[in-house]
Amino acid sequence: MNLFIDSNILFQDYFFENKSNRQLIQYCENGLISVYVSEIVRLELRRQFEKELLSQKREVKKLTKDSIRLKTDIVINEISITEKLQHFDDFYSKLQFLDNFYILNYKNEFLPDIVDRAINRKKPFTEEKSELKDALIWKTYSDYVERIPIEDCILLTNNTSDFCAKNDKNSIHPELQLDSKKFKVINSSFEFIKTIAPILESPEYKFQVYIKQFTIDENFVIRMISDNFEKKLEDTVHSRIERIHPSDLFEDNFAFDGQLIGYDIELLECEDIEYEIIGDKALISGVIYINCETEVLEYNSVRDPGEDSFSSIGERNIQFEVHFNFDFKEDEIAEDFEITGIEVWDIE
Repeated sequence: MNLFIDSNILFQDYFFENKSNRQLIQYCENGLISVYVSEIVRLELRRQFEKELLSQKREVKKLTKDSIRLKTDIVINEISITEKLQHFDDFYSKLQFLDNFYILNYKNEFLPDIVDRAINRKKPFTEEKSELKDALIWKTYSDYVERIPIEDCILLTNNTSDFCAKNDKNSIHPELQLDSKKFKVINSSFEFIKTIAPILESPEYKFQVYIKQFTIDENFVIRMISDNFEKKLEDTVHSRIERIHPSDLFEDNFAFDGQLIGYDIELLECEDIEYEIIGDKALISGVIYINCETEVLEYNSVRDPGEDSFSSIGERNIQFEVHFNFDFKEDEIAEDFEITGIEVWDIE
Protein backbone atom coordinates (compact mmCIF):
# COMPACT_ATOMS: atom_id res chain seq x y z
CA MET A 1 0.00 0.00 0.00
CA ASN A 2 1.34 3.41 -1.01
CA LEU A 3 0.59 6.56 0.99
CA PHE A 4 1.18 10.03 -0.51
CA ILE A 5 1.07 12.79 2.12
CA ASP A 6 -0.14 16.35 1.66
CA SER A 7 1.30 19.23 3.70
CA ASN A 8 -1.81 19.87 5.79
CA ILE A 9 -1.58 16.43 7.40
CA LEU A 10 1.64 17.46 9.15
CA PHE A 11 1.16 21.16 9.87
CA GLN A 12 0.48 20.42 13.54
CA ASP A 13 2.88 17.49 13.74
CA TYR A 14 6.10 18.15 11.83
CA PHE A 15 7.95 15.17 13.32
CA PHE A 16 5.28 12.42 13.14
CA GLU A 17 4.82 12.44 16.91
CA ASN A 18 1.08 12.16 17.37
CA LYS A 19 -0.36 8.68 17.73
CA SER A 20 -1.72 8.24 14.21
CA ASN A 21 1.28 9.71 12.38
CA ARG A 22 3.65 7.75 14.58
CA GLN A 23 1.78 4.60 13.57
CA LEU A 24 2.27 5.50 9.90
CA ILE A 25 6.04 5.50 10.41
CA GLN A 26 5.80 2.22 12.31
CA TYR A 27 3.94 0.63 9.40
CA CYS A 28 6.56 2.08 7.08
CA GLU A 29 9.41 0.63 9.14
CA ASN A 30 7.70 -2.76 9.15
CA GLY A 31 7.37 -2.69 5.37
CA LEU A 32 3.56 -2.71 5.45
CA ILE A 33 3.22 0.60 3.59
CA SER A 34 5.40 2.89 1.52
CA VAL A 35 5.22 6.59 2.42
CA TYR A 36 5.86 9.33 -0.15
CA VAL A 37 6.38 13.02 0.62
CA SER A 38 6.82 15.58 -2.15
CA GLU A 39 9.82 17.87 -1.82
CA ILE A 40 7.28 20.70 -2.07
CA VAL A 41 5.55 19.30 1.00
CA ARG A 42 8.83 19.13 2.89
CA LEU A 43 9.72 22.71 1.94
CA GLU A 44 6.25 23.96 2.84
CA LEU A 45 6.43 22.22 6.22
CA ARG A 46 9.89 23.66 6.83
CA ARG A 47 8.69 27.17 6.05
CA GLN A 48 5.63 26.77 8.28
CA PHE A 49 7.85 25.40 11.06
CA GLU A 50 10.18 28.40 10.68
CA LYS A 51 7.25 30.84 10.84
CA GLU A 52 6.02 29.24 14.05
CA LEU A 53 9.51 29.40 15.57
CA LEU A 54 9.83 33.10 14.67
CA SER A 55 6.43 33.80 16.19
CA GLN A 56 7.37 31.93 19.36
CA LYS A 57 10.68 33.76 19.52
CA ARG A 58 8.86 37.10 19.40
CA GLU A 59 6.59 35.94 22.20
CA VAL A 60 9.61 34.88 24.28
CA LYS A 61 11.22 38.30 23.82
CA LYS A 62 8.02 40.01 24.87
CA LEU A 63 7.65 37.73 27.90
CA THR A 64 11.28 38.41 28.87
CA LYS A 65 10.76 42.14 28.63
CA ASP A 66 7.60 41.92 30.71
CA SER A 67 9.41 39.79 33.26
CA ILE A 68 12.15 42.39 33.66
CA ARG A 69 9.61 45.19 33.89
CA LEU A 70 7.49 43.35 36.46
CA LYS A 71 10.50 42.03 38.42
CA THR A 72 9.17 38.45 38.21
CA ASP A 73 12.59 36.95 37.41
CA ILE A 74 11.29 34.38 34.91
CA VAL A 75 14.16 32.55 33.16
CA ILE A 76 13.38 31.64 29.54
CA ASN A 77 15.88 30.01 27.21
CA GLU A 78 16.31 31.78 23.92
CA ILE A 79 15.15 29.86 20.87
CA SER A 80 17.79 29.13 18.23
CA ILE A 81 16.02 29.16 14.87
CA THR A 82 19.11 27.78 13.15
CA GLU A 83 19.37 24.80 15.51
CA LYS A 84 15.66 23.98 15.25
CA LEU A 85 15.74 24.10 11.46
CA GLN A 86 18.81 21.89 11.44
CA HIS A 87 16.89 19.43 13.60
CA PHE A 88 14.08 19.52 11.05
CA ASP A 89 16.48 18.89 8.16
CA ASP A 90 18.21 16.06 10.02
CA PHE A 91 14.89 14.42 10.84
CA TYR A 92 13.70 14.31 7.22
CA SER A 93 17.12 13.18 6.04
CA LYS A 94 16.96 10.24 8.45
CA LEU A 95 13.47 9.34 7.27
CA GLN A 96 14.88 8.73 3.81
CA PHE A 97 17.09 5.98 5.21
CA LEU A 98 13.96 3.94 5.88
CA ASP A 99 13.47 1.36 3.15
CA ASN A 100 9.91 2.47 2.46
CA PHE A 101 10.01 6.25 2.94
CA TYR A 102 10.59 8.44 -0.12
CA ILE A 103 10.85 12.17 -0.78
CA LEU A 104 9.88 12.87 -4.40
CA ASN A 105 11.42 15.81 -6.24
CA TYR A 106 9.34 17.93 -8.59
CA LYS A 107 10.35 18.42 -12.22
CA ASN A 108 10.98 21.63 -14.08
CA GLU A 109 9.02 20.26 -17.05
CA PHE A 110 5.85 20.43 -14.93
CA LEU A 111 5.84 24.23 -15.43
CA PRO A 112 4.05 24.49 -18.82
CA ASP A 113 1.19 22.31 -17.62
CA ILE A 114 0.91 24.19 -14.33
CA VAL A 115 0.88 27.55 -16.13
CA ASP A 116 -1.93 26.29 -18.35
CA ARG A 117 -3.90 25.12 -15.29
CA ALA A 118 -3.38 28.45 -13.53
CA ILE A 119 -4.52 30.50 -16.54
CA ASN A 120 -7.54 28.33 -17.26
CA ARG A 121 -8.34 27.72 -13.59
CA LYS A 122 -8.15 23.95 -13.91
CA LYS A 123 -7.88 21.93 -10.70
CA PRO A 124 -6.31 22.36 -8.23
CA PHE A 125 -6.59 26.06 -9.22
CA THR A 126 -9.94 27.82 -8.82
CA GLU A 127 -11.34 31.24 -9.64
CA GLU A 128 -11.04 32.27 -5.99
CA LYS A 129 -7.41 31.35 -5.40
CA SER A 130 -4.20 30.18 -7.04
CA GLU A 131 -2.49 27.22 -5.39
CA LEU A 132 0.87 26.71 -7.06
CA LYS A 133 2.07 24.45 -4.23
CA ASP A 134 -0.95 22.16 -4.56
CA ALA A 135 -0.44 21.89 -8.31
CA LEU A 136 3.21 20.93 -7.89
CA ILE A 137 2.38 18.40 -5.20
CA TRP A 138 -0.30 16.79 -7.34
CA LYS A 139 1.87 16.74 -10.47
CA THR A 140 4.75 15.19 -8.53
CA TYR A 141 2.55 12.42 -7.15
CA SER A 142 0.50 11.72 -10.29
CA ASP A 143 3.59 11.72 -12.52
CA TYR A 144 5.33 9.27 -10.21
CA VAL A 145 2.50 6.71 -10.04
CA GLU A 146 2.00 6.81 -13.79
CA ARG A 147 5.70 6.18 -14.47
CA ILE A 148 6.11 3.41 -11.90
CA PRO A 149 4.15 0.13 -11.86
CA ILE A 150 2.39 0.90 -8.59
CA GLU A 151 -1.11 0.25 -7.24
CA ASP A 152 -3.09 0.80 -4.01
CA CYS A 153 -2.32 4.54 -3.94
CA ILE A 154 -3.84 6.78 -1.26
CA LEU A 155 -3.59 10.56 -1.17
CA LEU A 156 -3.67 11.60 2.49
CA THR A 157 -5.09 15.14 2.53
CA ASN A 158 -7.80 17.20 4.16
CA ASN A 159 -7.67 19.74 1.33
CA THR A 160 -10.84 18.31 -0.15
CA SER A 161 -11.89 21.53 -1.91
CA ASP A 162 -8.87 21.46 -4.25
CA PHE A 163 -8.19 17.75 -4.66
CA CYS A 164 -11.54 15.98 -4.29
CA ALA A 165 -14.75 15.55 -6.21
CA LYS A 166 -17.40 18.05 -5.18
CA ASN A 167 -19.69 15.58 -3.42
CA ASP A 168 -17.18 12.88 -2.51
CA LYS A 169 -14.29 13.65 -0.14
CA ASN A 170 -12.75 10.23 -0.83
CA SER A 171 -12.43 10.58 -4.61
CA ILE A 172 -9.99 12.58 -6.69
CA HIS A 173 -11.61 15.44 -8.65
CA PRO A 174 -12.54 14.37 -12.23
CA GLU A 175 -10.21 16.99 -13.74
CA LEU A 176 -7.28 15.58 -11.75
CA GLN A 177 -8.18 12.05 -12.78
CA LEU A 178 -7.10 13.03 -16.27
CA ASP A 179 -3.55 12.82 -14.84
CA SER A 180 -4.09 9.62 -12.85
CA LYS A 181 -6.95 7.43 -11.71
CA LYS A 182 -4.81 5.42 -9.31
CA PHE A 183 -5.59 7.44 -6.17
CA LYS A 184 -8.29 7.27 -3.60
CA VAL A 185 -8.39 9.90 -0.85
CA ILE A 186 -8.35 9.61 2.93
CA ASN A 187 -8.72 12.85 4.89
CA SER A 188 -6.66 12.24 8.05
CA SER A 189 -4.05 9.95 9.54
CA PHE A 190 -6.57 8.85 12.15
CA GLU A 191 -9.06 7.89 9.44
CA PHE A 192 -6.33 5.99 7.62
CA ILE A 193 -5.44 4.01 10.75
CA LYS A 194 -9.08 3.31 11.57
CA THR A 195 -9.92 2.21 8.03
CA ILE A 196 -6.76 0.52 6.82
CA ALA A 197 -5.14 -0.89 10.00
CA PRO A 198 -7.32 -4.05 10.05
CA ILE A 199 -6.07 -4.81 6.54
CA LEU A 200 -2.42 -3.99 7.24
CA GLU A 201 -2.35 -6.06 10.42
CA SER A 202 -4.06 -9.13 8.98
CA PRO A 203 -1.79 -12.21 8.64
CA GLU A 204 -2.57 -12.43 4.94
CA TYR A 205 -1.53 -8.84 4.17
CA LYS A 206 1.64 -9.10 6.28
CA PHE A 207 2.59 -12.24 4.42
CA GLN A 208 1.88 -10.58 1.05
CA VAL A 209 4.39 -7.89 2.01
CA TYR A 210 6.90 -10.49 3.20
CA ILE A 211 6.76 -12.67 0.09
CA LYS A 212 7.28 -9.72 -2.29
CA GLN A 213 10.99 -9.80 -1.43
CA PHE A 214 11.28 -13.18 -3.17
CA THR A 215 11.07 -14.10 -6.83
CA ILE A 216 9.13 -17.35 -6.84
CA ASP A 217 10.79 -18.91 -9.87
CA GLU A 218 12.62 -22.10 -10.84
CA ASN A 219 15.78 -21.23 -8.93
CA PHE A 220 13.84 -20.39 -5.78
CA VAL A 221 11.79 -23.60 -5.85
CA ILE A 222 14.78 -25.83 -6.58
CA ARG A 223 16.66 -24.21 -3.69
CA MET A 224 13.74 -24.74 -1.31
CA ILE A 225 13.35 -28.39 -2.33
CA SER A 226 17.08 -29.05 -2.21
CA ASP A 227 17.44 -27.50 1.24
CA ASN A 228 14.34 -29.00 2.80
CA PHE A 229 12.83 -31.92 0.92
CA GLU A 230 15.51 -33.67 -1.13
CA LYS A 231 15.63 -36.73 1.16
CA LYS A 232 11.85 -37.21 0.99
CA LEU A 233 11.96 -36.73 -2.78
CA GLU A 234 14.80 -39.24 -3.10
CA ASP A 235 12.92 -41.84 -1.01
CA THR A 236 9.84 -41.41 -3.19
CA VAL A 237 11.85 -41.78 -6.39
CA HIS A 238 13.62 -44.89 -5.07
CA SER A 239 10.28 -46.39 -4.08
CA ARG A 240 8.95 -45.73 -7.57
CA ILE A 241 12.05 -47.33 -9.15
CA GLU A 242 11.52 -50.48 -7.12
CA ARG A 243 8.16 -50.93 -8.85
CA ILE A 244 9.71 -50.77 -12.33
CA HIS A 245 10.49 -54.16 -13.89
CA PRO A 246 13.98 -54.35 -15.43
CA SER A 247 12.53 -55.50 -18.74
CA ASP A 248 10.89 -52.07 -19.05
CA LEU A 249 14.34 -50.59 -19.64
CA PHE A 250 15.26 -52.79 -22.59
CA GLU A 251 13.81 -54.01 -25.87
CA ASP A 252 10.39 -55.59 -25.69
CA ASN A 253 11.76 -59.02 -26.61
CA PHE A 254 14.28 -58.94 -23.76
CA ALA A 255 12.76 -60.18 -20.54
CA PHE A 256 14.37 -61.40 -17.37
CA ASP A 257 13.86 -61.44 -13.66
CA GLY A 258 15.72 -58.89 -11.66
CA GLN A 259 15.47 -55.56 -9.87
CA LEU A 260 16.49 -51.92 -10.00
CA ILE A 261 18.40 -49.97 -7.37
CA GLY A 262 18.23 -46.19 -7.33
CA TYR A 263 21.19 -44.09 -6.17
CA ASP A 264 21.81 -40.35 -6.24
CA ILE A 265 19.18 -38.01 -7.61
CA GLU A 266 19.70 -34.71 -9.42
CA LEU A 267 17.14 -31.91 -9.57
CA LEU A 268 17.05 -30.88 -13.21
CA GLU A 269 14.45 -28.17 -13.75
CA CYS A 270 11.08 -26.82 -12.64
CA GLU A 271 8.06 -25.57 -14.53
CA ASP A 272 4.41 -24.59 -14.04
CA ILE A 273 5.29 -22.86 -10.76
CA GLU A 274 2.34 -21.21 -9.03
CA TYR A 275 1.63 -19.92 -5.54
CA GLU A 276 -1.43 -18.91 -3.59
CA ILE A 277 -1.38 -16.97 -0.33
CA ILE A 278 -3.48 -18.58 2.38
CA GLY A 279 -3.41 -16.64 5.64
CA ASP A 280 0.18 -16.39 6.87
CA LYS A 281 1.69 -18.77 4.30
CA ALA A 282 1.91 -19.49 0.59
CA LEU A 283 1.05 -22.78 -1.06
CA ILE A 284 3.67 -23.28 -3.78
CA SER A 285 3.10 -25.89 -6.45
CA GLY A 286 4.68 -27.01 -9.70
CA VAL A 287 6.44 -29.76 -11.61
CA ILE A 288 10.05 -30.77 -11.06
CA TYR A 289 12.13 -33.08 -13.25
CA ILE A 290 14.57 -35.39 -11.52
CA ASN A 291 17.30 -37.69 -12.75
CA CYS A 292 18.20 -40.82 -10.75
CA GLU A 293 21.23 -43.00 -11.36
CA THR A 294 19.89 -46.55 -11.43
CA GLU A 295 21.64 -49.93 -11.44
CA VAL A 296 19.98 -52.84 -13.28
CA LEU A 297 20.36 -56.24 -11.60
CA GLU A 298 19.55 -59.63 -13.16
CA TYR A 299 18.47 -62.58 -11.03
CA ASN A 300 21.06 -65.37 -11.29
CA SER A 301 19.04 -68.59 -11.15
CA VAL A 302 22.01 -70.87 -11.98
CA ARG A 303 24.47 -69.37 -9.57
CA ASP A 304 27.00 -71.51 -7.74
CA PRO A 305 26.81 -71.84 -3.98
CA GLY A 306 28.00 -68.61 -2.33
CA GLU A 307 27.43 -66.43 -5.38
CA ASP A 308 25.19 -63.33 -5.18
CA SER A 309 21.57 -63.79 -6.10
CA PHE A 310 21.78 -60.85 -8.51
CA SER A 311 24.42 -59.63 -10.88
CA SER A 312 24.73 -56.16 -12.38
CA ILE A 313 24.11 -55.90 -16.10
CA GLY A 314 24.34 -52.12 -16.46
CA GLU A 315 23.19 -48.68 -15.39
CA ARG A 316 20.50 -46.32 -16.57
CA ASN A 317 19.55 -42.71 -15.88
CA ILE A 318 15.83 -42.63 -15.20
CA GLN A 319 14.19 -39.22 -15.27
CA PHE A 320 10.93 -38.52 -13.46
CA GLU A 321 8.24 -35.88 -13.73
CA VAL A 322 7.11 -35.06 -10.20
CA HIS A 323 4.09 -32.91 -9.33
CA PHE A 324 4.47 -31.31 -5.90
CA ASN A 325 3.35 -28.63 -3.49
CA PHE A 326 4.64 -27.27 -0.18
CA ASP A 327 3.94 -24.49 2.31
CA PHE A 328 6.24 -21.47 2.53
CA LYS A 329 6.13 -19.28 5.66
CA GLU A 330 8.03 -16.34 7.15
CA ASP A 331 11.74 -16.79 8.00
CA GLU A 332 11.98 -18.85 4.78
CA ILE A 333 10.36 -21.85 6.46
CA ALA A 334 9.33 -24.52 3.94
CA GLU A 335 7.25 -27.43 5.20
CA ASP A 336 4.50 -29.98 4.42
CA PHE A 337 5.99 -31.17 1.15
CA GLU A 338 3.47 -33.23 -0.81
CA ILE A 339 3.97 -35.24 -4.00
CA THR A 340 0.71 -35.45 -5.94
CA GLY A 341 2.04 -37.37 -8.94
CA ILE A 342 5.21 -39.06 -10.18
CA GLU A 343 5.80 -40.63 -13.60
CA VAL A 344 8.79 -41.82 -15.62
CA TRP A 345 9.63 -39.04 -18.05
CA ASP A 346 12.67 -40.45 -19.90
CA ILE A 347 15.22 -43.27 -19.72
CA GLU A 348 18.79 -42.92 -20.95
